Amino acid sequence: MNFCCEYGGKDNMELKRLEYFEAICRLKNFTKAAEELHVAQPSITVSIKKLEEELGVELLCRNQHSVTITNEGELFLKRVRQILYDMQNAVNEIEDFGSKARSILKFGIPTSLGSWMFPMIFSDYAQQYPKIKIQAYEMGVQKIIESLNQEIIEAGFIVLDKPIPRYSTLLFSKGQMLVVFSKDHPFNQYEKISFELLKEERFVLCAGGSYIKKRFMSECENRGIVPQIIFTPIQVATVFNMVASGAGISFVLSDEIAMLKDNPRIMTRPLENPIEFETGFIWKKDRYLSRVARDFMQFIQKYKEK
Repeated sequence: MNFCCEYGGKDNMELKRLEYFEAICRLKNFTKAAEELHVAQPSITVSIKKLEEELGVELLCRNQHSVTITNEGELFLKRVRQILYDMQNAVNEIEDFGSKARSILKFGIPTSLGSWMFPMIFSDYAQQYPKIKIQAYEMGVQKIIESLNQEIIEAGFIVLDKPIPRYSTLLFSKGQMLVVFSKDHPFNQYEKISFELLKEERFVLCAGGSYIKKRFMSECENRGIVPQIIFTPIQVATVFNMVASGAGISFVLSDEIAMLKDNPRIMTRPLENPIEFETGFIWKKDRYLSRVARDFMQFIQKYKEK
């Protein structure tokens, strides 16, 4: 994580030294740390040397090609990161009351969820908070976690299939996976689809680590089924187009997706033995959540209660 606070004055040189030390430990390189922090490498070298002299211990072992952290350095690094993290949280919190208060909400969302969640709430939210801009990043769950840790986004919208330590959650919806197929498919005669009927089918599933693909593969493994996956496109729209053409079948988390509702060639049915799921928002417990993000969570809570 990149902690980079702007402070000036001699009284704050100690904080700068901590920032330099953290960057070197993270990047394992003086030059890269200098480039990231936009300072001259000799300045970092001198600062670390002074820091070690003041502490009376060697924090880093240097050679021509690499930097390693001593045992004392590892212990010190844990404290340093907590100090810098708390400092950045304090700065974010105070700025939230002034002219630098955020007007942008940044969060991550998987493509399979965004295609139905956004239309449900966006118009209402935009009407209630017209000055707030939403920046949504489409990415997989693992990338969402990484982006939260790196503070690229403040919150993520995911399928809550397992507890995630160190994160707070807000439940948004509960549901079950639906089979999606062409209107000319024989499945149209059934009210519910058994897993046995899926054995001979061809599947079109989104690429990457999507929840639908992972959960489906897990269910197949439990039943000793080897599914015939003919294509794994990146875009959800491609999945629906292929299903509509009769090339294969797939799954969705909701039949409220506009691309489904507007396409008369696509049908959905629930499974006989439902695959249930929950969706919700997550954010880091120990990170200061901006007023914009807090207001958004309150909006979501009220939206659920309608």
